[in-house]
Amino acid sequence: MRIASLLLTLTLATAAAAGEVFIPATFRGPGAAGSVWRTEITVSNISQHTFLPVQTTITLHQEGGHTQSVSMPLAQMEVISIPDALHSWFEVEQGGGLVTVSWDDPNARITANARVYNTGNAVGEFGQGVPSVRPETLLSDAFLPGLSGVGGNRTNVIVSNPHSRDIIVWITLHDTSGRVRGSYAIGVPARSYKQINDVFAAFNVAPFPAAMVRVTGFDSTVYAGASVVRNDTGDATYIAPAL
Repeated sequence: MRIASLLLTLTLATAAAAGEVFIPATFRGPGAAGSVWRTEITVSNISQHTFLPVQTTITLHQEGGHTQSVSMPLAQMEVISIPDALHSWFEVEQGGGLVTVSWDDPNARITANARVYNTGNAVGEFGQGVPSVRPETLLSDAFLPGLSGVGGNRTNVIVSNPHSRDIIVWITLHDTSGRVRGSYAIGVPARSYKQINDVFAAFNVAPFPAAMVRVTGFDSTVYAGASVVRNDTGDATYIAPAL
């Protein structure tokens, strides 16, 4: 197996890197309505000007500053994909965290993505793609349009902090006419994410279709995403922030 050839390291911190992307949220464990979630992680070397293997490190950041890392060399155009990565790489039975992918060659180009999928359905898996993000592309405002809490749907929102310091963000819910239906502030620790389950219940409002959530960093950039999940099947659609 490809995984058998990995140089595996479990560390409490990650070294400085020439490049980095982050996957804003990963999870393994049970969810609402009988759903059972797993995370597949795919990492690829799409470098065009670096022909030697690129040393690449995948790090899971969990609550309390705990980290675990897996390091491997990736040859040009090589792809590695692990279906249950939190368990296979990091021996996580239940839990999750933000994942960073870093590399040591400034001329290399590494990409990553996750598939967070529900196995708790008798007819098969349902999943959603979660792309990786470059920290330098983030803004201080993130907008999530088209969120639904009706028609058999529920919506969860994640706020992700890839920075090395804690941040505070302001979360605002707008209805379809743009009217503010509620807002509050939360703190997000460094290298972690906060999940807001059932965003309409979190704002104590009746659910409606096509809501928009705005997430604003007080003194930093921020990432936000949402998952619109079917209550009957557990099928999920990922909503990335509007560009």
